[in-house]
Amino acid sequence: MSSKNRAADQGEEEFLSRYRPEEYASISITVDAIVVGVAKDITDNYRKLDRQSLKILLVKRDNYPYKGSYSLPGGFVGEKETFEDTLKRVLSDKTGLSDIYSEQLYTFGSVERDPRMRIVSCAYISLVDISRANITGAEWFAVEEIAKMDLAFDHNQIIEEALKRLKGKIDYTDIVFHMMPVEFTISELQEVYELILGKKLLPAAFRRTISDKLEDTGKMTSNAGHRPSRIFRYKMPSGDQLKG
Repeated sequence: MSSKNRAADQGEEEFLSRYRPEEYASISITVDAIVVGVAKDITDNYRKLDRQSLKILLVKRDNYPYKGSYSLPGGFVGEKETFEDTLKRVLSDKTGLSDIYSEQLYTFGSVERDPRMRIVSCAYISLVDISRANITGAEWFAVEEIAKMDLAFDHNQIIEEALKRLKGKIDYTDIVFHMMPVEFTISELQEVYELILGKKLLPAAFRRTISDKLEDTGKMTSNAGHRPSRIFRYKMPSGDQLKG
């Protein structure tokens, strides 16, 4: 090491020894998880197909602030934790979920978003197949229900941003299949696309655009009172993992 570099190192060591972080405003960081899935709403009329709805996991707060209100599952980032470590801990502790697809959404840092102190939240979207998810400590709510609820903090806004992200990515990624069961009909898949996009799609056009991503199982549905439909599964590209 040159004498110039040694002098620079000594200067930095001296600077750090005199540095006082307590002189600056204290800001805490949390991680919030928007866990999204699709569930069938069972109908009693055998002539009508079970409809699907887009749902999000919420937890009821036991403590102030916003005691008794619903919020997204979340928690403070530990001193020795990465954001991803905190996300895994929050999902496990507050929802019972583990090993599910997640991606960072956005950082929310409005000055007065939390009445306790200045808190910045790093939000993640997590996608899950509800039919295979064993949930503990949290409840599923339809997106339409949540729109009428007054959630804690700025969690209504966070959910709005998450739904925009899903809508923006659904056409050019395979992200939707993280929410699908292993086997499904094209009609069921189309319905999920329509829920996320907020519009109806032409069946023939949808089949053309999605066919390369599907593999025919050779099975057929056998719903009483309905015409049988072919059952498909996601055709993962060779050697690839499910892409988001």
